[in-house]
Amino acid sequence: MANTNSVLIIGAGAAGLAAARDLAAAGLSVTIIEARDRVGGRVHTVRDESFNLPIELGAEFVHGKHPALMKLLDSSRTPFSDVTERHWYFEDGVVSRSNDFWNKLTALFDLMSKEKPDQTFAQFLDSLPDDPETLRAKAVATRYVQGFHAADIRRAGVHGLVAANEAEDHVGGHHSFRVATGYETVLQRLNEEAKQQGASVQLNAVVREIHWNRNNVEVICLSGERQQRFTASRAVITLPLGVLQEKSKTHAVRFVPELPEEKQEAIDNIPMGDVARIVLVFRERFWEGLDLARTGAQQDLSQLGFIHYPEAAIPTWWSLLPLRAPVLVGWAGGTRAEKLLRMSEAECVSEALRSLKKIFGVSEMSLRKWLLQSYMHHWDTDPFSRGAYAYLPVDGLNKQQELARPVQNTIFFAGEATSVGHIGTVHGALESGQRAAREILASL
Repeated sequence: MANTNSVLIIGAGAAGLAAARDLAAAGLSVTIIEARDRVGGRVHTVRDESFNLPIELGAEFVHGKHPALMKLLDSSRTPFSDVTERHWYFEDGVVSRSNDFWNKLTALFDLMSKEKPDQTFAQFLDSLPDDPETLRAKAVATRYVQGFHAADIRRAGVHGLVAANEAEDHVGGHHSFRVATGYETVLQRLNEEAKQQGASVQLNAVVREIHWNRNNVEVICLSGERQQRFTASRAVITLPLGVLQEKSKTHAVRFVPELPEEKQEAIDNIPMGDVARIVLVFRERFWEGLDLARTGAQQDLSQLGFIHYPEAAIPTWWSLLPLRAPVLVGWAGGTRAEKLLRMSEAECVSEALRSLKKIFGVSEMSLRKWLLQSYMHHWDTDPFSRGAYAYLPVDGLNKQQELARPVQNTIFFAGEATSVGHIGTVHGALESGQRAAREILASL
């Protein structure tokens, strides 16, 4: 029989590290099991040697001021900076003011309600009139749900979107920040705090089977060719939803006995969103010398923040302002990402340059001349994520609550997919790890 005060944490992302820190601080014996050779999960920072810049291939923005994340940023003394709120939106090749975009989006979202039966976002849009102004608002809202939530509007549920909007308003999520030293430094600090409290971390340990009965868990892992076994009285599962949904014998995590039917149904029916993200590092900030008068833009491109150009294959781009770096980040979410994710990195770079050619009116040859480096990470094919982040389908709030519910006070679940309202965010993952830790302590 396992030590009653022992816990295994499966996954060393934000949720797993937060749970480990709090449980170790309470005096429990905690072991974190992580398949990768690093902590951080879907927070993944690499360094560009050309300019000594942190390049974010996973989470990049701190959305609002969620208490759990703000406390961690304060304790780590990590500098962060405001992300510019300067957004340029192109409609039919002409720039519109950002307040027009947000006004249309807010007005349409205000029509959504949790008091009515849930429906897909596409069904909600179909229920609205098709006059010219409403059609423009529908297009804006579709781009937002696809881009920000990485969602397919034919699956995303209205109730889940309302919950996300309410949670975002509560933490001031429309205002974002960026970690100046790279987001990984925040997760590394959380890892240090967990280890200082006595937690241990096993890297390069790929979980294959989780055997469990009440108050007893055995986890079987592969480390290269070597099999490892870990035992404890409880386990916190923080694996990304895409990993839990994996069915192939070579990659699936097997529970013995199987999880209860309602738990497995919740796992299988909350979708993982797709994101294609490409970071381009240039020799110089070439856009600052351009004139976009042809588009109706009357602003200084040295202050370029975000550009949204729906006709481009990669429709959303941003700079690193206020850091004046020769970097542009391209983003496509939801169904817009699917075609890009089937391409090689070289093909994605070509598509990215064609998108920038449309936006800036600059030749692809000139863009290639300025380009120094490109960075991508295919989270959809990454065996330890199988997707970018989760979003809720119709009646997804009930599924999400079932996903988060412990099984026989032995198997606990955390991760961004379990965080009501804050799904898809780092602060949601942190909050869920702390919630799982409280549930375990209450069960002892």
